[in-house]
Amino acid sequence: MWACKLFIWLTLLWSALSLLLQPGAALFQYTAADLLLLRGHLSVPPPVALQLHPEIVLPPRRRYIHRGSRRNFQLDNSHSITSYWSTTRRPRLNTGRTADLRSLASLAKTATSNHNNTVNFGLLNVRSLTNKGQLIQDLITDHKLDFIGLTETWQQLNDFSQLNASAPPGFVYLSYPRGSGRGGGLALLYREKWKVLPVSTPAFSSMESSVFQIPGPTPTVIALIYRPPKPNSDFLNDFSSLLTQLTTLSPNVILLGDINIHMDNLNLPLTRDFSSCLNSFDFQTYSNFPTHIKGHSLDLICCSGLTPSNCSANDVNISDHFFLSFNIPLCSLRTKPIRHISFRNIKNINPDTLSSIINTIYIPSSASPDHLVSHYNSTLHNILDSLAPVKTLSVSFTNSAPWFTPELRQRKPKDVNSNASINELVLQYTKKCTKLICFNTWTLLNIQNLLSTLDWFPPMKATPGLCSQ
Repeated sequence: MWACKLFIWLTLLWSALSLLLQPGAALFQYTAADLLLLRGHLSVPPPVALQLHPEIVLPPRRRYIHRGSRRNFQLDNSHSITSYWSTTRRPRLNTGRTADLRSLASLAKTATSNHNNTVNFGLLNVRSLTNKGQLIQDLITDHKLDFIGLTETWQQLNDFSQLNASAPPGFVYLSYPRGSGRGGGLALLYREKWKVLPVSTPAFSSMESSVFQIPGPTPTVIALIYRPPKPNSDFLNDFSSLLTQLTTLSPNVILLGDINIHMDNLNLPLTRDFSSCLNSFDFQTYSNFPTHIKGHSLDLICCSGLTPSNCSANDVNISDHFFLSFNIPLCSLRTKPIRHISFRNIKNINPDTLSSIINTIYIPSSASPDHLVSHYNSTLHNILDSLAPVKTLSVSFTNSAPWFTPELRQRKPKDVNSNASINELVLQYTKKCTKLICFNTWTLLNIQNLLSTLDWFPPMKATPGLCSQ
């Protein structure tokens, strides 16, 4: 056993002397005989290759050189804070062994954002909209309508009170009252998220008509018509002219209205001529059911290029006509909500200029107190308009928030004030707690300092004599 240990120590000594005395090129070069001698203490026989090829020589191991990032670094010890920086940029990472995403073709982006939606339409001959605003609003809400056409609104020019009462929150309208005489009138109520453009059409003596267009890749045209019940020989000619204009605007046309023609009786000459006119322009009729309380089909739902579904008529007890509803898919562009903001730039008012103008205000000597107050208010209002006039801007929001309803918009200032009040209360409570903690800490420190004076007294040993005193 001691012979093996001696052999190992001699081998280590020989290796150390070789490292010191031999040149660096000959380090760790062993012949087959040397390898056999190194295995002398092992019981396992040597590999056969060492016996067959005694000329085998292990190549020297390559010297390890730590190359790092190959960047030049500078060290500055002239200041109290040691600075260490590099004078060269960090080399770019080699991404050759990763996937090259540049070879992939990008998907083509559409120029416009189209939305395929099933839109709910409604039609009603309201026979005077007066005092029926809440009923129309409930009708729109209950049926979740996006568009509703009203005929015979009986509204006067520049009278929008009943239409304002009929439009639910989020709805707008386009109104076309009759220019002269009583009765008539058309109106279209729709959700404000839809972009609806009015289209100018010639005025016809035999009927009332209003045309609207929903822009998109393929525009959709909506036409509202009302034909009075009195016979008029020019009606078919006027109606043909209207259809000619509609078909030139777009292949997708929705024709709605009250024509006062018994479409359920094909034996009537006017019904046959009217149906023939529709067929010649490739319009299909989808209101093949009673639309009046007397069982006749007087209201019209016609489409060209579109196919409505779920066409129905319901008696809603608003007028003698039924309420017609249907669904139709539309591919259109939705408009971005636009908000009009009015403001005054009061910060730019020069106080000296304002003071000088107020000093030059003329005050009438003989006037009643009410007249003086009115004069004072009007004068200040004129001064404010001259120094900080009202400016109105139209702001459109790129990313609309459907959840931010008008009700939430009205509640927002109150919530902001509530949050400010809560934050103020929390701040006051935090200050109070901080003061209390500081006071308690200061009291404990004073007590500790007071008790620490007892440690300065010399220790006294309790003896029976001292205790008896």
